[in-house]
Amino acid sequence: MTTYLVRRLLYAVLTFLGITIASFTLIHSVPGDPITFFMVRSGNRPIPPAVVQAIRHEHWLDRPLPVQYAHWLRGALALDFGRSTIDRRAVRTRVFEKLPRTLLLGGTALILSALIGIPIGLWSAARSGRKTERASAVLFFLLYSLPTFWVALLLMQWLAVKLELLPLFGMTSDDYEYLTAPGRFADRVRHLILPVITLAYGQVAVFARFSKSALTEVIRQDFITTARAKGASSAAVYWNHAFRNALLPIITLVGVSVPYMLSGSLIVEAIFQWDGIGLLYYDAIYARDYPTVMGLTVMTAIVTLIVSLLADMLYAFVDPRIRLAEASL
Repeated sequence: MTTYLVRRLLYAVLTFLGITIASFTLIHSVPGDPITFFMVRSGNRPIPPAVVQAIRHEHWLDRPLPVQYAHWLRGALALDFGRSTIDRRAVRTRVFEKLPRTLLLGGTALILSALIGIPIGLWSAARSGRKTERASAVLFFLLYSLPTFWVALLLMQWLAVKLELLPLFGMTSDDYEYLTAPGRFADRVRHLILPVITLAYGQVAVFARFSKSALTEVIRQDFITTARAKGASSAAVYWNHAFRNALLPIITLVGVSVPYMLSGSLIVEAIFQWDGIGLLYYDAIYARDYPTVMGLTVMTAIVTLIVSLLADMLYAFVDPRIRLAEASL
């Protein structure tokens, strides 16, 4: 197990370096820079060349790109991502300020989609070939095909504008500060419903289709036929034999879904004005705020790598063959 974890940690470090190098290069290759955005914001006011040069020097923009990356990496290893070129606040402070809001949104959507999608997928696999299973497969395909922005606008039009059941956007109402504790909780939940549905509906279809495929593949194996031949009940066959062997691909899907929720929140937060890291990412990219963009990229990469490492650990726990295979290498 120790060898397995050390090997995965080494892969994670190399992957992290590759992500940062690629992201740093791509961000600096996009036309425009923070100085251009700063000059646009200043309008018609002339900016002295000395001021422009000082700003470029402060953010290391007047150095070669490898030197800029080395300087950034040195600070990033100490969790110092510099200061935002928009408001001069520390990037780390801005990210940690917005992160809990995105985790609330993405975590709720992920848990909801898994709790709904996986049981439906397992139920469909147990009824393979029936009309209800085929109808559910068509429904999942349609859900997965619907564009996120279109679903968001449709939900806003019907549930918020026409029926006035839910708030249109934002995280809280205007009178939030004057509400009681239960009232604040209910208000936050009401604002959470539309973005959670928008973020989760596609993942419900993914979880359902993936878990159905995984379980269908397992129940075709010989050991399932043997268990049934020995007189085991259907519940025992599915729960004790099939489900555990179908867990590996489902664990993989959960690990992949976490970064998807973080990246997908960018569109959802921009539409619903949910003040999290997705909206912060959008504003930082628009303003060419290099320090904030890189800080958010590193945070997303770290979360992704941690989740992948946890998934690898669960692999080894669920299937001892993986531990034995790694130990033999």
